[in-house]
Formats: sequence, structure tokens, C-alpha cells
Amino acid sequence: QFIQADAASRRGLIQALGCAMTEYDRITTDSWTVAFPSDWPDASESDGTLYFESPAGDKGFYISLWLMSDEETRGSRELIESFQNTELSSFFPADETWHVISHASEGDGKSATGYWEGINGERKYWICGKQIAAGKHVLRATFHDYDSLGPEASAGFFTTIVGSLALSAA
Repeated sequence: QFIQADAASRRGLIQALGCAMTEYDRITTDSWTVAFPSDWPDASESDGTLYFESPAGDKGFYISLWLMSDEETRGSRELIESFQNTELSSFFPADETWHVISHASEGDGKSATGYWEGINGERKYWICGKQIAAGKHVLRATFHDYDSLGPEASAGFFTTIVGSLALSAA
């Protein structure tokens, strides 16, 4: 049987365990959805890309939806790979010490997903990107840990956020 804990009980449990459970908000549009920590404010600028950042400013993520033109002839997998090539060259410049941890894409002409991840150990900066394409839509997001304790810690922190990212438009 499930029993709902009140706020005082949750605080007591958090103190006993020495950690806090992260509460998540969710944004759902007609085209996509993502969940993120409820204390992360919208820090977007006016360029159309959403940006949410942790209160401490040490983590954040960007998300944008692209609607490809009717003249676009590439399928979803080709679009994902094109976006990845642009992102990888932009985020991992050759004149800096970056280690690409993973880079993958899967799918076909109708729908595809992609993921990449890398770290600059000298700067303690970890980044990953996720792309989802279906039809003429490409949803892309990048997740940033500006003070990374290592790729496992950063990837672990962002697992829920990255996993919640979904495209519903097609």
C-alpha cells in the first residue's frame, strides 16, 4: 500500500538520508515534451531557443524545434547526422582538449534519434546532445555541466532530463 508522505516527513527523510529528491516540472507543447528540475528558471534569450539553468548556474540545457522546409529531401536519419556533424564541430573545437565519449544515431528516413557526449577535463565542462527527428521536425537539445565531476556524474545527473525529451510532432 502506498502512503503519501507530508512535507515534514519528507524533510525528515531527506535529513536522515543526507540527500534531497529532485522534483521535476514538465513542459509539454504541441510538438515536444521535457522534464527538468522544478527550481531551474527559464533563462532564455530572444533567439527562439529555450534555456533552463540550475540556480547555482553550474548546469543547464538548451532546446529548440526545427521545422524543415517542404523542399528538404533528406530523411530523418540524414537530418540527425547533419545536425550532429554541425554540433560536434561547434562544441568540440579542434584547438581545445575535448574527448568525445560517444556519438551515435539510429533510425531510418521516417524517424531517427541521435546522441553524442563529450568532456573537456581541463575545463571540467561536460556536454551532451540529443536529437530526435520525424517527418519535417527535428528536436534538438544540448545539456551542459559547467563544473563536471566527471562524465559518469554528469551523465547520471542528466539521465532523467535527457530521457524525458520526446518529439510528438510528425
